[in-house]
Amino acid sequence: MISFGGGLPSPETFPIKEIEEIACQMLREKGTVALQYGPTEGEPELREEITKWMRREKAAVKPENILVTSGSQQGLDIISKIFLDPDDIIIVELPSYMGGLQAFSAYRAKLVGVPQDNDGIRTDLLEKALAKLARRHRKPKFIYVVPDFQNPSGVTLTLERRKRLLELAHEYEVPIIEDSPYRDLRFAGNFVPMICSLDNENHVIALGTFSKLLCPGLRLAWIAAPTDWMERMVAAKQSMDLSSPIFTQLIVAEYLKRGLLPQQVDNIRKLYAKKREAMIKALQRYMPREVTWTEPEGGLFLWVKLPNQMDTNALFPKAVESKVAYVIVSAFHFNGKGQNTMRLNFSYPSEAQIEEGIRRLANVIRENM
Repeated sequence: MISFGGGLPSPETFPIKEIEEIACQMLREKGTVALQYGPTEGEPELREEITKWMRREKAAVKPENILVTSGSQQGLDIISKIFLDPDDIIIVELPSYMGGLQAFSAYRAKLVGVPQDNDGIRTDLLEKALAKLARRHRKPKFIYVVPDFQNPSGVTLTLERRKRLLELAHEYEVPIIEDSPYRDLRFAGNFVPMICSLDNENHVIALGTFSKLLCPGLRLAWIAAPTDWMERMVAAKQSMDLSSPIFTQLIVAEYLKRGLLPQQVDNIRKLYAKKREAMIKALQRYMPREVTWTEPEGGLFLWVKLPNQMDTNALFPKAVESKVAYVIVSAFHFNGKGQNTMRLNFSYPSEAQIEEGIRRLANVIRENM
């Protein structure tokens, strides 16, 4: 079986030797702290290092604006917990990250979807959606976007649309949740600023993670939020787990202090750029001409669109029979649409697996068109 289904980073990128060395050092030098409970907000030295990392983006954050979480999914749950009551409205992209949709739906939010194109969420349609809600005297609790190499589509929100998104958020007084787990994994195209770095009215809550930069097993991520929201977020997290693991926080803090992360990220970019190129070339070589796909400038995924009459849900068992798997993108549409689309992951499989897997998948599609 060759799977393009998961969102797994490549194990080739895990800095095992460095983490082993640092882990041993932390146990020798800070063992009683590393194995103890810690502050809910996160270890001060890690919050300081995260602040430095974000300031490269000219984001105006301080350590007191950082809350360390046990993965980005916990961050989404914390945000849902403090913002949402049953039947509250939130705005999401179509398609949108499945983990976000699950977190919001668990708190019984009502989702309003705004389609995207190759430039990200359609801000013209977003404006219409906000205006329509305002006429009904309804205000969304927040707008949720994955602006960089979006999961599942792989597209990046342009600078022009980021600015327009902010203008609309200010005008309608709606916060923006900027979820950017893949942001640093750009290997093509031009740099685009974070939405939070463009904001001067404290309307943006940003989420980041070490799962894609170091390894997901550390289970460390963070929320960067204005001070007004931070106290409630800390209280929400405290009721969940008291604190994220101190041992892994100290490991990552030391890793950052040593200045190892920039080279680590550069190595990941080079590897994923080769894998993305291998997938695009295989798609060009094997897919029927009626099939199209995005060409992301970074991240882990690209998005394939089949002819409108095809259904990737029905196609999936046949693909599995041919020993190739993908994610059905209708799972990323809360409204049940997107049946003719699929998400492919290029970060985890090898280049040889990408070549063979796309060949198998193309044969299945061609036989069922």
